[in-house]
Amino acid sequence: MFSKFKTSCMITAVALATILPGQPSASAASNNGIHIKNNVSININGETLKVSDPILNKSDYLFLPMRALYEAVGASVDWKKETLTASAIRNGKLVDLTIGSNTALVDGQKVPMVVAPFMYKDRTYMPLRFVSENFGGNVNWNPTTQTVDISLTDEIPGKPQGDPYILHINNDRIVMEDPIIVKQSRSYIPANYIYDNLEDSSGTLLPDNSFELQIAGMSFVFKENSNQVLINDEVVTMEAKPFMQNGKMYVPVSFIVNALGGNLRYIEEKRELYLYVYQYMYTSSFLEKSYGSTPTPTNVPSARLEGDRDLLISDNPETLTSKLIPKSNATLAQYQVKATSATNKHRVFGWHYNTLGTDVRMGITVQNTSSTESIEVIDSKGTSQQTGNSWVGHDIGLTIADATLNDKLKKSSSKGIVIAPGETKVIESYDLLNSYIIGYLHDLDIRAINGGTPEYTIRTVLTKDKSNLTSILLDPVPIDVSAKHPRGAWTSSTILADIPAYTVGSPRVGYSISNDRTDNLLTAENSLSKINGAIGNPGHFGMNYKVSIPLVNQTGATKTIKLKLAGRGGIYSGAVKVNGKVYLVPTLRVGTEYVELPDYIMQGSSEKLELEFMHAGGVNLPVAIYVETK
Repeated sequence: MFSKFKTSCMITAVALATILPGQPSASAASNNGIHIKNNVSININGETLKVSDPILNKSDYLFLPMRALYEAVGASVDWKKETLTASAIRNGKLVDLTIGSNTALVDGQKVPMVVAPFMYKDRTYMPLRFVSENFGGNVNWNPTTQTVDISLTDEIPGKPQGDPYILHINNDRIVMEDPIIVKQSRSYIPANYIYDNLEDSSGTLLPDNSFELQIAGMSFVFKENSNQVLINDEVVTMEAKPFMQNGKMYVPVSFIVNALGGNLRYIEEKRELYLYVYQYMYTSSFLEKSYGSTPTPTNVPSARLEGDRDLLISDNPETLTSKLIPKSNATLAQYQVKATSATNKHRVFGWHYNTLGTDVRMGITVQNTSSTESIEVIDSKGTSQQTGNSWVGHDIGLTIADATLNDKLKKSSSKGIVIAPGETKVIESYDLLNSYIIGYLHDLDIRAINGGTPEYTIRTVLTKDKSNLTSILLDPVPIDVSAKHPRGAWTSSTILADIPAYTVGSPRVGYSISNDRTDNLLTAENSLSKINGAIGNPGHFGMNYKVSIPLVNQTGATKTIKLKLAGRGGIYSGAVKVNGKVYLVPTLRVGTEYVELPDYIMQGSSEKLELEFMHAGGVNLPVAIYVETK
């Protein structure tokens, strides 16, 4: 967990200074033109500063040791031994001063100095007026009384002055003991307010003084004054730069919210920050990530489709461009249902990225193509999620998987509607912002009212000009052959794989599922919808993947079974249900990370483990299951 930052000033004391009109030395000269000024009094906002180290004068500039002064003005400092640089921050303003250099950096901008910082008896000294004024202070020198008066015109960090700062996180109201700092139009808050008020979150100061913020399985590693951040070990450049103040890491809130998927608003005159993290709609908790390699697994020996709920995939074109969708309205995918029974169950899974340069409306529609039989939507429920960033597996895929495996799909208002012969109605609609990605999963049950054989077409449609979605009866746009994301319809939305029985005490076994070899059941060739092209779904997006593991215990004693999951085709994440309880799998890097499922206590001689997976969209497949005796 987070431990307070401690400035590196046990050996090195950094100092500040002020330029003075030519004053004779009041004490004996030491060396290099440096004189000790024992008769100088320094007042900060009316309070006299007491320092144990000597105050120095060089070239008529006062130099003061850092520790006492920085504590007095409420600034924090980080000493970088490699570059001999002191980086100090007060109220979000950063001043970098380097030993022997006549150039300072103030918020990253070069500023010339008349006198350079220097070392004196293993202490670091720096010019007082320069730093004080760059931290918003006014400096006055009284030669008669040999007094320096420093007036700090802005607030000293610590507890906010006046009305408190208020932070709203997902509608929880927190009164802050630290200020919200706005720097270059960006809002910063201490990281602890985020992980203290969001579940499945933590903060850790790492040995190199970088700061890791973990939120719901996602890792952010911030470096002070650096715009390079590691997100799940991926280097990302941001415009903002985090900084330390009062021993706390201030992080750019908008960057975190955009990465996680959410919304942010700061009302500066009211000192209120509203922060919403959408993914906290998760029902399940994340499994803890472990580090280490796992052996190469065996492919599942066989897998089969099961269940009576078919699947329509609308994931191509995934990236919606004006070239692929030149007109105002378009059908993205469709399925002409040729029913053999009165009641039919369907699942529609969609995934699209809007780069059309305008907001659009999308939807799922059903056109009753029968000339005689009315149909009724007897059940309609689903979930959808949108994000404006590229971590779609986390923002969208996990949300859908979590809701589906927990049976938390939301009821739709289309439940109960009747669609007359020749009529088209909207089942669900979505407003998709420009440059946003949407993922959705919708389960739909339809029956013929008079018990006959219904005929209808399910479509996913899009309009740029706010046309009525029911008027879009076009064939699907051609597939994007350059980006082979799936599109088609298949007879089932569930796969079942049987793994050979595992005998307790035998060596560990591992099986790779969703591997595009032994269980690629959703191909373009067996798609039920091929108008303008179909592409297979080897990643099994939108599908429930069930695994049955028989267990044999011939010892007569209670045994503990351990299960591990690891990615096998690249970064993996998803949700897994184990004997009825759902867990979320955080981002796993192939070959180095895995998760352990809760131990399974086996008491009988023959039992069975039931696992059910849903892979988060936007991840690489497959995933491997390892079984062993603890």
